This record gives sequence, C-alpha cells and structure tokens, in this order.
Amino acid sequence: MSAAALIVAAWTCPRAARADEPIAAKEPRLLRETGENTTVIDAFDKDDPFDANLLLTFRQQWKSANIRRETALSQPGLSTGGFVTANENVAAYSQSLSVLEIGTDIGIFRDLAASIRLPIILADSRELTDLNGSSRNPERLQDPAGGQLFSVPFRSPTRSGVDWFSLGLNYAIMNQQRDDTKPTWVVGMEARFGIGTRLHACNDNAPTKCLDPANPNGPGREPGISRGMNAYALHTIFARRFGYVEPYLGFRMQVEIPQSNSDFGATSDLRGTLLNRPPLVGTITLGTEVFPWENREAFQRVALDFKMRGTYHSPGRDYSELFDALGSSLAKSLRDPNPSAYRAGPDGFTSVADPNSPKVFFTGITDQQAFASFGGSAGVTFQMGEYVKFGGGFGLTFVQSHLITAADACNPDFRGDPGATGPCRAGATTAAGGSATGVPNPNHRQVIDLPGRRFSVDDTVLVDFWLNGTVMF
Repeated sequence: MSAAALIVAAWTCPRAARADEPIAAKEPRLLRETGENTTVIDAFDKDDPFDANLLLTFRQQWKSANIRRETALSQPGLSTGGFVTANENVAAYSQSLSVLEIGTDIGIFRDLAASIRLPIILADSRELTDLNGSSRNPERLQDPAGGQLFSVPFRSPTRSGVDWFSLGLNYAIMNQQRDDTKPTWVVGMEARFGIGTRLHACNDNAPTKCLDPANPNGPGREPGISRGMNAYALHTIFARRFGYVEPYLGFRMQVEIPQSNSDFGATSDLRGTLLNRPPLVGTITLGTEVFPWENREAFQRVALDFKMRGTYHSPGRDYSELFDALGSSLAKSLRDPNPSAYRAGPDGFTSVADPNSPKVFFTGITDQQAFASFGGSAGVTFQMGEYVKFGGGFGLTFVQSHLITAADACNPDFRGDPGATGPCRAGATTAAGGSATGVPNPNHRQVIDLPGRRFSVDDTVLVDFWLNGTVMF
C-alpha cells in the first residue's frame, strides 16, 4: 500500500474517544460542572443560543415556639432594683405552612440570567395552645383594668393565596467551567412585590373573625395573606469545585418597604415612630456540594448539598407570633386609639393630644427586638438527562429568644418643640421647669410594651421540607 493510501486510511478509520478531547458546549464536563447553588444558565453561547428552565417546588414548613410574658410581681429572694423576671408561660405556638412555587429562569447572555418566582400559599394555619397549665391562669393575659387581651386556646383562620411575586437577575462574574484557574463567583439581585390581599389580624373563634380596628362594630375584613411589602435583596456566592466536591460561601441582604395600602404602611411615616420598617435581614451561608456519581455522556449526575446558615434580624416592626391574638383583642387598652401628635395646652406649658391629628389604631403589628437564627439543611438533586432534574431535602432552624412587644414610649430624636412632648417630659411640668425627653411613640402600648408586661418568643424551631422539579430547554 502506498504512503498516500495509509494516510487516508488512518483519517477515515473510527477512533476511540479520549477523555481530554474537546466536547460540545452543552455537554457536561466530568468533574468540572458547577453545582446547583452556582449554576447560571446562558444564551448566545457557542452552539447553545438560548436556555430556559421551568421550575416547580413544593415547600412545607412547621414552626413551634413558646410564648412567655414578663411579670413585675415581687417574689421572695429577689434583689431590689426593679428586677423583672420573664418566666410566665403564656402559650405554645405552632404554625403549618404549605407553599407551591412556580418559577422560570431565562438566559439573557453568557452567564447572565433572569428569574421569576410566584409562590402560592396553599395553607397557612396558626394556633396557640396550653403551655404547662398556662390556660388555667388567665390573669397572666389581663391588662391593669382587668380586660382580657386574649384567651388560650386561640386559633387563626387558615389563610391561602398569593403574597408576592419576584423578579431577579444573576450574573456569574467568574465561571470555573470557562476558566478552570478561577473559582465561580455569582452575584444577583431580587425585587419582590406584594400583590395579595393585605394581612389582617383575625380570631377564628370570634363572631366577627377579623375586626376593623377603626370600626370594631362594622362587618369586619378579610383575613388576607400578603404582608404588604416590597422587598429588595442582594446576594453573592463563591464556589470552587475540587473533583467530587464544591465548597461554597454565600451572603444575602434583604430590606422590606411597607406598601401604603396596608395596616403596616398606614403608620410607617408618623412622627415619633422609632421603628417604621421591618427588620433588615442579613444571611451568611457556608456549605459543600458533593457529586458521588456523574455520567457525562447521558447528562446524568447526583448532587448532595449540605449547608449551614446564620441570619441576623435587626430591630423592627413585624407580624409576630401574637399578631392575630393581640390584633383581634377586644381589650380597651388595645382598642382605644393613640393620638399621633401633641400640641401645647391652653396654659402654655402642658402638652395635650392634638384633636386634629390622625388616630393610630392598634392592628397587631408590634416592635420587635433584634435576634439571630441558626440552622442547616441537606438536599439531593438527581439530573435524569439533558432536560429534566428532580430534587428534595429538609432543614432545621433554631431561633434566638427575643421580645416581640418592645416599643419604647418616647422618641428622643425630637425635642425642639415643648408643646409636642406629651408625657415625654422630665422634671417639673410647669412653665418654670422640666425638660423634653422626646415625643410620644404612637405605636407604644403600655399594656404590652412596658417592662414587666412585654411578651417574648422562646425555644423557636423551624422544620422545612421541599421537593422540586426542573425542565431545561
């Protein structure tokens, strides 16, 4: 055979594929594909001009906590000095939340994708039950005038519907798949918009389940489902894959802005309010994904995800575990409105409520103390082929004990107008003396916010479970 024939035969004969040969853009790179936490779909990338994912996730959460109340009752053996104990059992709180989330991810450009999420709340049920005999001591829930704040057991109506939808954007600044000398670094932002019926405090056992605070003898309102917030979040995650494992580190910060057409937004801009926004929430996540099995040729793999999470919640106003119980109370100490402003009295030195100012009704939303939460989760994702994958997992979170009724009586940032001080004055109350300590906080309620009467939530545990499926185009 001639030399030319040998060369032709060598090029035309079938050859065994080598592991280090170039592969198509969409074909998984064995031991190099990024994990589920750092995957950003593409568009206009070599032979893959467009990517889109459709997602469906079911989430179930169970929450349990113990509600306690401070007491100023003197007890033998305690030192003087205004010591306040926090050992009165009030109720055991439980919540069951079922959510079906619909979503899509759409590739915009190389390592740049948009996301849309719409969680549908299938059922949100909450109740307060006896805690070590607390239901036999109703005096723990009385105000100084003898009015009953609420009774145990207590049940909220089961709510369902849509709270919000979100739009997001994610970009992989660095991608280990494109350059294996660098880690994967993803940054993103998310905007949430409250769209459901606004949340109202309700008592499922009352003749009128959801009283209107401004018209308690009226027909009542719907329980609602939406917190009435617009939320904005920034997040980032760093990851580096080493063969069968990919450790990662993530950060997230979220701020919520109340919408003006909710009970929350109605009082968020009043002078004197100390906390007029929900807590700022910052989260740090540390985890590792493990890939015990991959089949590159069939686009198949199994990914195990183990993560730990720590979250800080700043002081803020929010819907607490006692939102329904306190917000639907018939006690006069909570039903009577607070003035939103004060002015100088006729004598020129006293400060009286301004009759022309808006009245502030109590809706169940309260000022809460800062707290942290810590938890972990484990999940698994099975990619069955090029177009379908399924996943699931469970998580456990512990929440630090914190006060859930803790509004200060006065805002010290406003002291320039003596006529607006109301009861926020120290020293003499005559024209010859005394000094302003601030202006009254219209959200302060002595019956639940004064030391010795405040409520706390303790021993909080959250258990999460989820299943999801993704179709990839």
